[in-house]
Amino acid sequence: MNAFKVLLLILFPVGVAGYTFRNRIVSFVAAVPVLRKFAVRTTMRIPFIRKKFMGQLFRS
Repeated sequence: MNAFKVLLLILFPVGVAGYTFRNRIVSFVAAVPVLRKFAVRTTMRIPFIRKKFMGQLFRS
């Protein structure tokens, strides 16, 4: 239980900071080609995101 509290105390501020600076993080990832490629590959592995992108991509 103690490890859970420590993990929560670490993850909560990281999550808040990530949410607060989300636009800056996305801009940074988009600016670096290796990170951009990794991010695209990772998100395209999620079925509902891939389905949504492909539906919009080939829509006439």
